[in-house]
Amino acid sequence: MEHYTPQRRRSFKIKTKFGSARQWRSRKNPPCDACRRRKTACIIETAPPCRFCRSKGQTCIYTDGDPHRRASREVPESDQDTTDSTSLEAGYTDNSLLLSPAIESDSFLVASPIAQVASPNDRRASAVGSQTSPATYNLTSTPLSDSGPTVDTLEDNYNRTAHSVGLAGEQDTDLLASFRSVITNERDGISADVVQATGGDLETTAFPVHFNLLMDEFQPADDAAKHRISEKVEAMVSPHAATLVRLFFKHVHPVYCVVSKVRFLQGYRDDKLKIPASLRAAVYGLGSTFWQHDPDTQGALQFDLHNLFEAAQSSLQRELHAPNLWTIQTSLLLLYERPADNATIETPRTWVFSSRTVACAQMVGLHRESSTWHLVREEKSLRKKLWWATYMSDIWSSVCHGNPPLVYSGSYTTTQPAAEDLAFDEEVPGDLQDMVDISSRTVDISTSARFLEMVKLSRILHELIDSYFLDSSYQHSINQPQLRESKLLKIRQELETWSSLVPNCVTMAYTTDATTFRNNAPLNLAYFAVQALLFRALMSPAKMSAKSDPTSTLCRHFDLAVNEFQKFTRFMDRINQACLHAFWGGHARSQLTLCGNFLIYLFLLAPSPAQVHAAFELLGSFHESLQRLRGWADDDASLALLRPVALRIDSFFLHAAHIMRNGMAGTQAPAP
Repeated sequence: MEHYTPQRRRSFKIKTKFGSARQWRSRKNPPCDACRRRKTACIIETAPPCRFCRSKGQTCIYTDGDPHRRASREVPESDQDTTDSTSLEAGYTDNSLLLSPAIESDSFLVASPIAQVASPNDRRASAVGSQTSPATYNLTSTPLSDSGPTVDTLEDNYNRTAHSVGLAGEQDTDLLASFRSVITNERDGISADVVQATGGDLETTAFPVHFNLLMDEFQPADDAAKHRISEKVEAMVSPHAATLVRLFFKHVHPVYCVVSKVRFLQGYRDDKLKIPASLRAAVYGLGSTFWQHDPDTQGALQFDLHNLFEAAQSSLQRELHAPNLWTIQTSLLLLYERPADNATIETPRTWVFSSRTVACAQMVGLHRESSTWHLVREEKSLRKKLWWATYMSDIWSSVCHGNPPLVYSGSYTTTQPAAEDLAFDEEVPGDLQDMVDISSRTVDISTSARFLEMVKLSRILHELIDSYFLDSSYQHSINQPQLRESKLLKIRQELETWSSLVPNCVTMAYTTDATTFRNNAPLNLAYFAVQALLFRALMSPAKMSAKSDPTSTLCRHFDLAVNEFQKFTRFMDRINQACLHAFWGGHARSQLTLCGNFLIYLFLLAPSPAQVHAAFELLGSFHESLQRLRGWADDDASLALLRPVALRIDSFFLHAAHIMRNGMAGTQAPAP
C-alpha cells in the first residue's frame, strides 16, 4: 500500500492595520498588546480602546513585534491563518460557530461561548476601583468572559440599548445559553451583541433570559431633530428650568414616584443635555402646573405648556427607536399631560399612549422577574418599580373607556415591589440637596406607601374587570348569577381587607402633616372608583324590572351601596384647597366621573321612595362639594379635574325635578 504524505496547505498573510473596528476572532486587524499578551479576544467597536482595555481603564495600543510574545509557545502566524481558514470552511472555529449569513451584505452572525452580565458579587476586581455609588449608577464593570460584553447593567452601557429577547424571538434562548451571537455591519463593526441576564434553571423551570445589546445608530435626520428639540425645550423654560425641576419633585413625585430621583438629579447636574429632551420637557411641564400655588416662585412663566408637551412627544417619537428606562419614565409622565380646556370625556389619546408605554416596557424586559439576574440591585429595583407603574397606567387607562387591559396575568412574571425597591434612589446626597425642596431630600415612607397601596388596589381592580367587565366574562357569567355573585363578593372582601389594612399615613384621616394629607386624595378617590365598578357588577343587570323584584341583586345590594357611598360624599367634603391644588394625575378625572355617575345610577334605580330620598341626598351632598371646589379652582389643572363630572351632575339637576314629579315611566333621563 502506497504511503500517503499529506501536503501542507498553502498559507497566506493578511495585510493588517491596527485601530479600525475589529470583530471577535478577526484576522483583518491585529489585537492590541494587552489582548495579545492575555490571548483573549480583542473587540474594537469603532475605534480604540478595545472592549477589554476600556473595562480596565487602561491604554489600548499595538506594538509590532511585542517582546512579551513567547515564540516557543506560539503557532507560526502562517499556521494560524491556515487553521482559521480551514475551520471556517468546515463551518466552525475552535471557540465559535458560524450559524448563518446575515441579510446585510458583508455581515454575518457568529456565536461564541455566552458572556453573562457580570454579577456584582462575582465579578473580578477592577483596575479602576472596586466600589461605586448606587445612587449615581457610575458602574465599574469587569467581565466574566473576556470575549463578551463587560457590563453588569442593561441601562448604562455607552451608546448601547438593551432589548429583551423573548422566548419566541429570532433565536432560541436555550441555544443562546451556550452560544453568544454577534452581528457585524458592513464596516466590520459590531451592530448587535447578546448578553445573558440569567442562564435559567431547569430544576426550577426558570428559562434563560437574554438581551440584544444594540449600537445606537439612527437616521441623521432623527439625531438632528432630537438635538433641535432639546435646544428648543431649554430655550422655552429658561431661566426657570432649575425651579421647575424642584417643583416637580416637591409636588408630583410624592404622588407619582416613577422618576429615578437621585439618578435624574445627578445626570441633570453633570450634564442635563444627556438626559433625553422628552423627559426633561415632561418634568418641566408637570412642575410648571404648580408655579401659581407655590410660595417660593416669583414672576410668571412665558412658555405655552401645550407647546412644551408637544416638543416632548416629538422627541419621544424618535427616542422610541431605542427605548430604555428613561423612555419608560417619560411615557409614564406624559400620560398626565393637562387635557384640553373643553374636554368633557377622556380623550382616547390616554389609552393609546398607555398602550405605547406597555409596549416599551415589554421591549426592555420590565415584565420579566429580574431578582436572579446578574444586575446591580439598584437597577433591579428600578425595573420592578417601573413595571408596576406601567401596570397601573394600563389598568386605569383601560377603565377610562371600558377597554380590556393589555396586560394580563400570563403576560408578566415581575413580582410586586417591596418598600426598599421604592426607597433605593430617594435619599438625596449632600451635593445635590440644593436642587430640591427640603421635603424632597430624604426617603418619605408615605410616598412609598402610596405607590405600594395603589399597586394592591389596581390588582383588585384587574381581578374585578377580568371577572365581569370583559365581553367574554359578561357573557359567561350573566347566565350563572349565583356563581357570578359569589365571585364578586369575594372581590368585595378583598377590597374591604385592603381598606382596613391600608397604612394610616395615606388615609384622609391623617392630618398631622398638611403636605402628606393633601397628597392622599388620589389614592382614596381610586378606592371609591373601584367600589363603584364593584357595585355596578353586583347589582347587574340594571333594569327597571329589577326595582320591583325584592330578590334581585339590585334590591339586595342597594342599601349597602348607599352606605358605602356616604363615605364617598364625606371624602369629597374633606377636600380642601391644598388637596385640590395638589397633583391628582391623569386618571382622577375618569375616576371622579365614575363615582359621580354611580350616584346618578343609584337615584335612577332606587327601588322605594325612601331609597330614592337617600340616593338624592347623596347627590345633593356631592353637588355641594363640587360647587365649593369649583369656587377654589383658579388654575387649569383643577378646572380640568372637575369639569367633566360637574357637567354631568349639573345636567342631571336640570332634569331631576321633572323626573321626581313624573316618575321614571315614560321619562327620558339625561345620559350620565
